Amino acid sequence: MRILIVGGGSAGWITANVLNAVLNGDATPSFEITLLEAPEIPIIGVGEATVPSIRRTLQTIGMPEREFMKGCEATFKNVIRFVDWNPGAQYDHPFDRRQRPETDSQVRSWLASAAQAPFDKTFSILSHLSDHNRAPKAVGWPDYGSTFPYAYHLDAAMLANILANWGVARGIKHKKALVRDVEIGKDGNIIAVTTDAGDRYSADLYVDCTGFRARLIGEALGVSKRQYEKNFLCDRAATMRVPYDLHRPERLRPYTLATAKPAGWSWDINLTSRRGLGYVYSSAFLSEDEAETELRASEGAHTDKLEVGHIRFETSKRAKSWTGNCVAVGLSDGFLEPLESSGLYMIEFAAQALGELIPGYRLAPSQTAAHYNCLTQGLFDEVKDFINLHYVTSLRCDTPFWKAASDQSAVLDSLRDRLELWRTRPPSDLDFALNQRLFSLESYEYILFGMEHCVYRNHASDAGNDNDISSLVDKCLAKLPSHEEWLRLTL
Repeated sequence: MRILIVGGGSAGWITANVLNAVLNGDATPSFEITLLEAPEIPIIGVGEATVPSIRRTLQTIGMPEREFMKGCEATFKNVIRFVDWNPGAQYDHPFDRRQRPETDSQVRSWLASAAQAPFDKTFSILSHLSDHNRAPKAVGWPDYGSTFPYAYHLDAAMLANILANWGVARGIKHKKALVRDVEIGKDGNIIAVTTDAGDRYSADLYVDCTGFRARLIGEALGVSKRQYEKNFLCDRAATMRVPYDLHRPERLRPYTLATAKPAGWSWDINLTSRRGLGYVYSSAFLSEDEAETELRASEGAHTDKLEVGHIRFETSKRAKSWTGNCVAVGLSDGFLEPLESSGLYMIEFAAQALGELIPGYRLAPSQTAAHYNCLTQGLFDEVKDFINLHYVTSLRCDTPFWKAASDQSAVLDSLRDRLELWRTRPPSDLDFALNQRLFSLESYEYILFGMEHCVYRNHASDAGNDNDISSLVDKCLAKLPSHEEWLRLTL
């Protein structure tokens, strides 16, 4: 079977490598995988942060952890730290989850306690490790191995490059040319693509990784998109790279910093050679020039000569990710702002799902596509609800943007009833779909309790909290090196 992936970047090369590993493995290849990408199309990296699933994906591909981290200038990510999403407040969304069902009673105890530590500090060791700037693993521990779930910050362009070299060395065919035309048959399937070099490529399955342009599924096949501007006001991002030879912070944070701003929010991500900064905002409340000015001002005078990039986007999803013999992966399929670092995860999920479903595609093409579309739409809806949660539970109303973003009219219909329930009681497993994949009950707890969306706590008693993790925190602090020390001794 021939698979043609059109477009490179993170989406193209993650998909190519996962498919090659899953479908071909160590056996004689029965799937011919070709990646065709334009020679000089810039790679969009809007977040450069991941969730713990990236470790499983890299293990599937077979890439050693240190090789990956060196090649991407990667650092560790333990949590996302939210600042000022409620006025003057700070809380973490960590990756470590409390053990259940034993600690369900401890959550109830925490809710009943009138004088308790914040929820993240009560149940997450990674939150404490982040406070002390610790790595999530010790020097010498095996690749991808740790007591804790952890992720990375990385350079998206570098990730694409190392995955390209890795994949080509393992049999993926790599072609560079601009797509000039897409031939469509009477049945609506793609017959072939032709390039500006005069070459013609045909395949049994086409994977569209051409980014926002969506050259195959959008331009050629005309698959429509569902829009969500009513519920997601942000549609722009101003981005900046601050090299350490210009300005180096006192420490390299092992967490993503997400700070609420007057017209949106900003990210601050530490890599080994630079920081990545960005301001995600709404063009209805802020202009590009104003966003750039605010981004520079928040960082300092050393940014005066640094270039600021501007990205325009829309929160949307294709009506069908897979139509005929074409599958859209990444930005060509849909986009959600990078608030919870879900972008690369959705690519990983798509690639893994394709790896499982493609072997049955010839025998049941329409059923395979329908099942894939159900999976990807379900994932998009899940992430969409979770991102919406951050805005509509905010107590901020100090700017026109935050008044609009937290207004009841911005609440997704799929989230509205649950939010009302969570005002009267804590969330439970029964509140979530059985096919939930990324954001668990525990993730919702971290956000809801961090944002103080729990009116039922007004009846708190003086009962103590029986979940004391201080001794575990002390043991971890004694064993784990600082973030900088791990990077210095290992990479």
